[in-house]
Amino acid sequence: MFKIHLKSAWRNLWKSKFYNGLSLLGLSLGLCVAIFIAVWIKAELNYNKIGDSSHIYRVSSILSSGENSQTWGSSVGPVAYYAKTEIPEVENATRIMDFNGYRIFSTSSNKFEARGGAFIDPEFFNVFNLKFIDGNSSAPFSGNNSVIITKKAALKYFGTIEAMGKTIAADYKDNFTVTGIIEDIPKNSSLDYELFFPMLIFSENYDGTGYWKSMNSDWGNFNFVTYLKLQKDASEEKVIQKLTKIQQAKDPNAHLSGEKDSYYLQPIQQMNLYSYGGDPTRIKTVRIFGIVLVLILSIACINYVNLNTARSIQRAKEVSLRKLIGADRSQLFIQFIIESCIFFLLAIVLAMGLIYLLAPYFNQVAGKDIHFNFLEPELWGMIGVVFVSTLVASSIYPAVLLSSFKPLEAIKGNVITGVGAGTFRKVLVCLQFSFSVILIISTIIIGKQLDFITSKNPGYDRSQVLNFYMSSKMRSHKEAIVNQVENLPNIAGVSFSNSNIVNNGMTTGDTNWDGKDPQSDFIVHPIGINKDFIPMMKMQLLAGENFKGRAEDSLHFILNETAVKQAGIKNPIGKSFELWDTKGIITGVVKDFNFTSMKNQIQPAVMYYDPDPYRMYIKTTDGDISASMVAIEEIWNTYNPGFPFNYSFLDKQYETMYRDDIRTGKLFKIFSILAIFVSCLGLFGLSTYTAQLKKREIGIRKVLGASVAQITTLLSKDFLKLIAISCIIAIPVGWYLMQFWLQNFAYKTNLDWWVFAGAGILTLFIALLTISSQAIKAAITNPVKSLRTE
Repeated sequence: MFKIHLKSAWRNLWKSKFYNGLSLLGLSLGLCVAIFIAVWIKAELNYNKIGDSSHIYRVSSILSSGENSQTWGSSVGPVAYYAKTEIPEVENATRIMDFNGYRIFSTSSNKFEARGGAFIDPEFFNVFNLKFIDGNSSAPFSGNNSVIITKKAALKYFGTIEAMGKTIAADYKDNFTVTGIIEDIPKNSSLDYELFFPMLIFSENYDGTGYWKSMNSDWGNFNFVTYLKLQKDASEEKVIQKLTKIQQAKDPNAHLSGEKDSYYLQPIQQMNLYSYGGDPTRIKTVRIFGIVLVLILSIACINYVNLNTARSIQRAKEVSLRKLIGADRSQLFIQFIIESCIFFLLAIVLAMGLIYLLAPYFNQVAGKDIHFNFLEPELWGMIGVVFVSTLVASSIYPAVLLSSFKPLEAIKGNVITGVGAGTFRKVLVCLQFSFSVILIISTIIIGKQLDFITSKNPGYDRSQVLNFYMSSKMRSHKEAIVNQVENLPNIAGVSFSNSNIVNNGMTTGDTNWDGKDPQSDFIVHPIGINKDFIPMMKMQLLAGENFKGRAEDSLHFILNETAVKQAGIKNPIGKSFELWDTKGIITGVVKDFNFTSMKNQIQPAVMYYDPDPYRMYIKTTDGDISASMVAIEEIWNTYNPGFPFNYSFLDKQYETMYRDDIRTGKLFKIFSILAIFVSCLGLFGLSTYTAQLKKREIGIRKVLGASVAQITTLLSKDFLKLIAISCIIAIPVGWYLMQFWLQNFAYKTNLDWWVFAGAGILTLFIALLTISSQAIKAAITNPVKSLRTE
C-alpha cells in the first residue's frame, strides 16, 4: 500500500511541474534562509563559550555622581587581588589590560605591527582553562621578559609552532622570550589576543611612578578588565556585597562610597548581548532575528498552502473517483501527507544545496566564519526541527481540504471546498503580506538609522584624516617628521594624541576638583593631545583657551561640557582640577563630541597636554594625495625599515564601529527581498486559483461586453483589499519592533510617517504587478473555452 501511495504521490508531483516548481522554490528559499538565521543566532548565543564559562563573570563598576550614574565594563586593579584573597566564593581571578605601549614587533625573520597584545595575570590561563601546547600552565611566565603566544601567532611570526625560547622584540627596546604556546582562542570571543605579556611589566614600569600608583592599591585606575571565576554554589549578590564592602573599607578616596555605587557581575556569555550593567543591547537584534526566522518560515509555509489549495480544483475529480471506487478519507489523507513529505524532502535537499553554495556569501555579509559541516549531528538536529515544524504547519490543511471533496458534486464541477477555505486563505494572505511589510519597514528604518549615525557630525571633522601609531624611534624625531609632512603637497595639518579619537576606551576615576562632593564620583576619559589637535579637528572651544605648547600646559586641563556638568563645576575656567597625581587648573571647555559609539551617551572627557603622544594625525586636502602618501610611507620606512605602513582614515574607522549594524542592515535587506518574492509566489498561486473559480463568470461577463480592465479589476480588488489590511496590521507591529531595536542607540533617527506609508505602497505595487499577470491572462481568454460545457 505504501508503495502505491509513493508512486501516486510522485506522479501527482511530476504532473504539475510548473506549480510545484514555484512552490518548491519558495519553500526551499524559506528553509535555506531559516537555517542560515538559526545558525547565526546559535553563533551569537555561543559567544565567549570558553573554558568553564558558566561560572566566569566580568566585573563592571557602577559609579554615581548626583543624579548621574555610569556603568563600565572595567574595574580598578585591587578588585582581582582582594576578590581572590578575601572572598571564599571566588575560586580564581585575573586582570587584563589592553595596553597600546607596544605596537611594533619583530623576530629574527619577521617584522609586523600588532594591536599591542594584553597584559595579564598568570591566573588568566587557569581561569579560562586554556590549553598549553608547550610551556608550564601553572607558571607560564619565567620573568618580566616572557611572552605567551597562540599557535596562530607562532605560525605567523616564526613559521612553526616550535617557537619556545625564541625572541620577540617590542618597539625596538624590549625583548621578550617565548615561554609558552597555547591553542588558538575561539574567534567568537572577547579574548581576541595573540600575544600575552605578564602584568608584572605594567607593575614594574608604572607602579608608584608618574600618574600611576601600585596596581594593587590604586582605586582610581579603571583600565583593568577583571574576570572572576566563582565556586559552583556561589551567590553573585553576596560576592557583589563583599566587593563593595572591601572597597569602602580600603579605598582612601571612597570611590564607591555612595549607596548607589556598587559592582555588577556580568556572565561572560552575555558580554556580546548585554550592556556593562546587564541591560539588553545586541540581544534585541538576536530576538528580532528570531522573529524574522519565524516570519520567513511562515511566509514559506503560507506560500505552500496557497499554491496547494490553488490546485485543489484540478485534483477534485481525481479525489472523487478514488472515493467512488472505495478509497476512504483516511487513505486519501495519508496519500496527501506522503506527497507533502516527498515535497519537503526535495525542498530540504535543494535548501542544503543552496546553503552549500551561498555559505561563503552569507559569511561575508554576516561577518561570520561559520563552517557548515553536513556530518555534524547538531546541524542536522537544527535542520530536523525546521523540517518537522514546517511540514506539520504546511501539510495538514491541504491534506484535510483535498480529502474532504464530495464525489458527485466534484465530478459535476461543483467543488465546495469547505473547512472555511475561503476565509482561511484570506487570513493566510493577510498574514503573509503583514510579515513582508514588517520586514520592509524594518529594512528601511535600519538603513535610515545607519545613515543617520554614519553621517551625523560627531563634534569634530573626521573627513580626510589619516592616523597611525608612532614607534619610539619616530617619537624621538617628532619635530623633524612634522616639518617633512607639513611641506608635502595637499597636507592641511598635523597633530598628535595618545588616543584613538573615534573610539577612546581609556578611563580613570582618579580625579578631584574644587568643591567636589565627597559622595560624588565619576569615570572620565583622559585624552592626551598636543596644541594642534583641537584646531585641526575643528573642535569648538566654548570657554577658555587651547593649549599653547608650553611647559605650563602640563598643569592645564580642557574639559568637555558633560564633564563640567556632571562635576557640577560653576564658571570652570581657572578652577583647580586634579587628574591622577597632577594638580592644575581648568583652562578650557570644549563642546561635547562623540569619542565612542553613538549607541552611548557622550561621557565626561578631560584633555591634558601630552608632550610625547604616540598617535599621529594628518589632515589632507581635497586634491590628489597619492604623491603625499608615498612620501609619508617613505618617512615611515626611514624609522621603521621593513615594517608595513599600517594607517587608517578616521571616517573608515568610524564606519568600522558600526560594522555589525551595517551587516544586520544588509541581512535584513536580503531577507525582505526574499520574503516579498516568496509572498508573490503564493499570491500568484492564489490569483490563479481565483481565476479558475471564476472562469465561467468571466466568460459570461465577456459575452455581455465587459472590458479587460473591468475583469482585471474584478479579479484584483479583493486581493488588494487584503493587502491593504495587511499593511494596517503590519505598521504598528513594525513600529513597535523598530522602537525596540532603536533603544540600542543613544542617538536615533525619527520614525517618519513616510517610512510606513512607503512600505505599504511598495507592497501594494508589487502585489498589483503579480496579480495583474494572472488577471489579464484570464480577461483575454476566449469565453468559448470556459462556456462550451455549459
